[in-house]
Amino acid sequence: MEAAIRRALDFVTAQQATYADIRLERGHATTIDLRDGVFRELSYGIDEGMGVRVLFKDSWGFASSNDPAQPAVQATFENALSTARALSHSKSGKHAAALRLADAPVTTEEFTLKPRINPEDVSIEAKKRLVKEAYDAAKGHSEHVTSVSVIYLDGFEEQIIATTEGSYIVLQQPAVFLRASVVAKRGTVLQEGRESVGAVAGFEFIEAEDPTMIAVKAADKAVRLLDAELPPAGELPVIMDNRLTGVFMHEALGHAAEADHVLYGESILKGKVGAAIAYEGLTVADDPTIEASHGYYRYDDEGLRARRTELIKDGVLVSYLHSRETAGRLDAAPTANARAEDYSEIPVVRMSNTVIEPGGWQFDELRADIAFGIYAKGMRGGQVDTVKGEFQFSAEEAFLIENGTFTKRLKNVALSGRTLDVLKNIDAIGTEKKRGTIGFCGKAGQDVPVSEYAPHVRVTKILVGGSSSG
Repeated sequence: MEAAIRRALDFVTAQQATYADIRLERGHATTIDLRDGVFRELSYGIDEGMGVRVLFKDSWGFASSNDPAQPAVQATFENALSTARALSHSKSGKHAAALRLADAPVTTEEFTLKPRINPEDVSIEAKKRLVKEAYDAAKGHSEHVTSVSVIYLDGFEEQIIATTEGSYIVLQQPAVFLRASVVAKRGTVLQEGRESVGAVAGFEFIEAEDPTMIAVKAADKAVRLLDAELPPAGELPVIMDNRLTGVFMHEALGHAAEADHVLYGESILKGKVGAAIAYEGLTVADDPTIEASHGYYRYDDEGLRARRTELIKDGVLVSYLHSRETAGRLDAAPTANARAEDYSEIPVVRMSNTVIEPGGWQFDELRADIAFGIYAKGMRGGQVDTVKGEFQFSAEEAFLIENGTFTKRLKNVALSGRTLDVLKNIDAIGTEKKRGTIGFCGKAGQDVPVSEYAPHVRVTKILVGGSSSG
């Protein structure tokens, strides 16, 4: 296969292509979905194919194929080249400048992430048993639990990335994921709790996380919320826990820092590199190098070695997240953040693990001088407008703070505001950084695995939505 790839790369170079690359992928995955006592899905699948990009002057051509045979490699390159040429010719009267890709090192490496327990070596019956035990634990947690869903995923991917510049990278790695969703009901009141774990790692990661306890935590959260009250409304001081802090920074800051959004005029951070945009004690980074994390990767989908990229350093915006193209267009260094969901999709600028560095405040100190405010935990959902810099989130659960003391459990807490205002209104950061939400981030119709690591953060005021009756 390597010879076929190199011949195809030489072919497009001879056809005056500026650049080309290929991603060949072969993956197999197990899915187990147990909902309300019924195994809704129990599957094992294999998928393989290739995605090819060709840059011809000022235009990209992309083609993909799920035909793994060697002859398909040449044909896929030809299709991508034809598309790039056609697009370039259509722009010929517009005097479009040729795209410049930021420089990248030529890399050759074969890397296998070897798990202690390969998911392939664990029987389907053992995996079913693990899921069923987690389900039973959640279902039996309380008489108020009415619905339980446990989904388990694992997979193993082999990937080859090769470029006309000479890079040739071979990667092999496993991944695992488990999510428990529980609904509790009392009378007409329904509440949901969710917990997820996942990592680029082997089956040992899932065992260590204890799926039974994950499911019980989800159930306990749903049941607790049955007794919660609606929150007060107005601008209030808010302490965000590690999960809410992580998701807020991912959604409100991270997406705005993706350089393609900046180039398209879809980011409030355009032109702000070097400016103080946040509390001076805040440092936020994107870091795909964290081992056994859900957002881990060794190389991005352009074949650049993963690296930590600081977005905010001591309150100052210091970088965007880049692909080679966005870095070239903005005269910046690439940050290895080009990611695609699979071989059939073109890589776009994406986050990995969002990391907020800890500060010097103990948790009791964060709440001690709050006369009336909110402690908000987790994220149930929300939306962000990166153009206007506005957000609206719903916390999973919360507590009312009165004179530094938690007095009431709250539900349906909606938080809204402007991203840059919140970043400036942070006045304290906790000492303990913890892993936060594990999930998948959507952009351009593609989902990629991500996670967050964050401490508690205190904001002097955020608009809280709810009932004024408390």
